[in-house]
Amino acid sequence: MSARLRRLGWIPPLLVGASTAIAAEVALGMLLYAGPGLVRSLTTVLAVEVAALGGGLWTAARPGTDGIDRLRKKWLLCLFSFSIATIYGVAWSVSQDVGEGPISQGLGLALLAGFPLYTSGVVLGGMASLSTSQNDGRWQASLATLGAALGFMITGLLLTRVPMPASLLIGCLVLLSAGGRIYGIVLGQETQVHIRAARVLKGGDVRVEDRWVTELELRVRYLLEDGHVRQRMIVTGEVVLPWDILIGKTLMPEEDGSWRVLLVGGGVSAFPRMLREERGTSMIEVLERTGAVVELGRDHFDTELRSGSTERESVRIGNLEDLLADLQGHFDLVLVDTSALAPLGGTSALSKLAHTKLLSVLGASGVIAWGPIAPDQGTLEALEGWHQVTFTRSCDSEEEIVVLSQLSGVDLMDISFSGLQPISDVTDQP
Repeated sequence: MSARLRRLGWIPPLLVGASTAIAAEVALGMLLYAGPGLVRSLTTVLAVEVAALGGGLWTAARPGTDGIDRLRKKWLLCLFSFSIATIYGVAWSVSQDVGEGPISQGLGLALLAGFPLYTSGVVLGGMASLSTSQNDGRWQASLATLGAALGFMITGLLLTRVPMPASLLIGCLVLLSAGGRIYGIVLGQETQVHIRAARVLKGGDVRVEDRWVTELELRVRYLLEDGHVRQRMIVTGEVVLPWDILIGKTLMPEEDGSWRVLLVGGGVSAFPRMLREERGTSMIEVLERTGAVVELGRDHFDTELRSGSTERESVRIGNLEDLLADLQGHFDLVLVDTSALAPLGGTSALSKLAHTKLLSVLGASGVIAWGPIAPDQGTLEALEGWHQVTFTRSCDSEEEIVVLSQLSGVDLMDISFSGLQPISDVTDQP
């Protein structure tokens, strides 16, 4: 969101707060100074107003993927409630019959005090629920309170000077319309976040978030482990193949024969499912640190992975050092998801023994790929003597880096990886 639009974000809660206070004080004045009837009690009026505001805050729209649409409807409801209050207030001022009896005063309490404050609470609560951080929520609450103070001051200055008290409610409609317009512009370009699922673990939390920008019609789903992005999937917008699927599809042999793949840190990867569907004779082994990643990946990213082994697929969960030590046989392709190692500090978290094991299980003409985060310097040093090619691409405004390494075989520079741009080609002499 641009800095200019961000500077307008303080206006909507301020205007809603001011409108709420004006409506509250106008209702209070009209009801208290009415003729003999049901509600000439300051306590009754204030209790209804505060209860209505609190009820609106309590029933405000909860965070969700349709939260913005629901808030738009609540804002229209708020405008409608103030319109009804204005009409009833005008009728109260021009007609001697309105406001004299207990029934009409009861309607006044509901339409002038209860309904407008309830819908104001709904709007303010919805704005707070759509805030992307706790600080944003506090910021909006403080602005709404300052707006209420401003509204009380405006009412105190103008209430005795306007032709009728309901005139101030017309001003509230203008304020709310302006606030809704500004808030719609600001919200349309702001990133919204909805947490779909979360698991709390000893070492941190694992959660699935949907993030979207309404104006750009872009929605992206993330799986995060302790704040680090483990996987992203574009839900609406231009679909981009994950880096591991792109590499695997490109290097997959044309002939339908045995092809063994090792996927390290692939608990949230859809590559095994793709391989199962397109190359039933291939074998894949997946090593993952965190069971919650496998669970949430299966539920929200359609990976279809489950811990255990079948004839052609194995998913093992545990300490990567131990899992690597138990590996047997050779693999034609090794994919190392470096985002799985980011919570540990990067690929340098793997011991020299683990690096040696990874390279030793690679077949004579096999390829090892590291991505979407560049491996650490210690990993590159372990690949000394290997032919290395580094690729990059932009994905969801983030730069992905993939490093391919091999000892022998087809020159990787002769292979076209769609969407990946080579940025270096290094052949280290042993």
